[in-house]
Amino acid sequence: MNSGDLAATVLRRSRKLKPNQRLLLQLYATAHKAPNGAVQKTAAVLAEELGWTPTLFSRVRKDLAKEGWLEEVDRISNSPIYRLGELSTGERRVVPLRSA
Repeated sequence: MNSGDLAATVLRRSRKLKPNQRLLLQLYATAHKAPNGAVQKTAAVLAEELGWTPTLFSRVRKDLAKEGWLEEVDRISNSPIYRLGELSTGERRVVPLRSA
């Protein structure tokens, strides 16, 4: 799915969310992604792109992750890396297992 189709899907599926939540999901839908769908930018960088404070961005992102709209896929140092979740895309994704 290209980013335009993905953005349209996310917009349609998220119509009952708050405007800030929908805007953040659109940022994730249109951002450059790693092969696993992760957007590998820090909260500070993404917040700046939206014109938000990092605190507001992190709070909205945390709420979306808790509800399943975003899913954490990795961590760089202490910073979580997210991708769109199943609620956002309608697609089930398999998370690769890592050995302990």
